[in-house]
Amino acid sequence: MVKRKKIKLTKQQQILVEYGIISSFMVIAFFMWNTFLIYPIKLFVIIAHEISHAVAAILTGGKIDSVFITNALKGETRSIGGAKFIIASAGYLGSLLFGIFLFISGYREKFRKLFSILLAIIFILFAANYFEGYFGKIAATLFAAVFMIVPFYLSQNFNRYFFKIIGLISMLYVLIDIKEDLFTDVYRPSDAQYIAALTSTSATVWSVLWLLISLIIIFVSINWGLKQKQ
Repeated sequence: MVKRKKIKLTKQQQILVEYGIISSFMVIAFFMWNTFLIYPIKLFVIIAHEISHAVAAILTGGKIDSVFITNALKGETRSIGGAKFIIASAGYLGSLLFGIFLFISGYREKFRKLFSILLAIIFILFAANYFEGYFGKIAATLFAAVFMIVPFYLSQNFNRYFFKIIGLISMLYVLIDIKEDLFTDVYRPSDAQYIAALTSTSATVWSVLWLLISLIIIFVSINWGLKQKQ
């Protein structure tokens, strides 16, 4: 019986294979963003986006009235007081920051576990205190459970892919949201529109600015990831 030789990849080849897989998921997410396949990831990203608005309100001296998430993946955060410009901008910034921390979690096991615990606590606190409606409460609680299970009970290989993909898609969300502002003729309420109303500057200007910021952050994150030891 002939023994089959195992194919051994070099470190560089392993990295290329890994990023080939991750890139494939990113392309799928971009082109299938509004399909059921991406629904769970999109739901997580939108919850994180709205929580970012709420956290900004608290940090700038405001109060959270409510956070509402629908099963149609629409989100709204209502706050009283606080710095309106920072609160409005926090949705984009928060999505990027969540994405960065999740992406880093794909490389750092200790950081992954600590960040996952923090994420679960935040989601539970918001579900219990601020979320309106059963859908948002249940979704946030389920995601909290996911982040308490995945880093501690599933394999390291699964964790590396899971956190990197979720992190990059969270950053990608900013691009997709801005794309819909820039390249659709239909008016829709968005963070860019709200920031524009606060600053008397075109929503297009803000959209382009956040587009550039998100592209830079995604590029820097991927470049950083490529330099890490697996």
